[in-house]
Amino acid sequence: MNPASTPFYLDWTFWAATIAVLALILLQLPPVRVLFRRTAVSLRPYDRLNVTHWLGNPNVNLHIQLMNTGGRTVKVSALALELTRDDGVIVTLPAQTFSRADGTAGSLLFTRLTLELDKEWANFVTFFSQFTVPDERLSKRLTRDLRLDIDAKLLAQTQASGQKQLVEAAAAQVDPLITFFQNHNFWRPGEYAARLMAICEPSRASVAKSFRFTLFESDVQDLDERTSRYKYGFGVYLTDTAQTEVYPRIKDVA
Repeated sequence: MNPASTPFYLDWTFWAATIAVLALILLQLPPVRVLFRRTAVSLRPYDRLNVTHWLGNPNVNLHIQLMNTGGRTVKVSALALELTRDDGVIVTLPAQTFSRADGTAGSLLFTRLTLELDKEWANFVTFFSQFTVPDERLSKRLTRDLRLDIDAKLLAQTQASGQKQLVEAAAAQVDPLITFFQNHNFWRPGEYAARLMAICEPSRASVAKSFRFTLFESDVQDLDERTSRYKYGFGVYLTDTAQTEVYPRIKDVA
């Protein structure tokens, strides 16, 4: 037989080259078991959360683990925490910032993130709602009035004695802030139902976890007592390093 007329399917060099090309292509593709996975994200909260507030506006810090357990890349467009008090009052707190679980200093703005196959995103996330425009305007004015009063007293103290010690703002500046806190305070002693939600693209990958936690009377007293230091500016425009942190335990995760 003339070699030039040998059919390609009988030519072993053709098949060797074909197999090599197919092997190269397959190496670039995910395993078949991954390709047939459905799109899915695993969501896990840590066993405790940090509860706090700013002028009564509820804040929650929670360590969250997100993992892509499906067969496609997923985009997490938002995280949110819905809280229901035992008297039926509900608030929904969107994720606003996060800090690295590896201890890297500083907070970062939470924005849409991409989860590749089998990749994990685990960080401390801060949830809170923004004030309405009228409330934001009022809170900034009250905060500024307090700051100006304290700064003026500190300056006068320094000029008179050369020392700088704690000074108290006048009641005219403190009392409106206490009233603002009381009007916006969400935390009460009792049971809370929580629903942690990850909104994803595609939407079928979105996932939610429910859990409960309890705030005891002593927890709420610690939170409320922060207002007693507003007169010094702490917790208003100065960081209060002496404040007591509240860490209720998460239970009944489902």
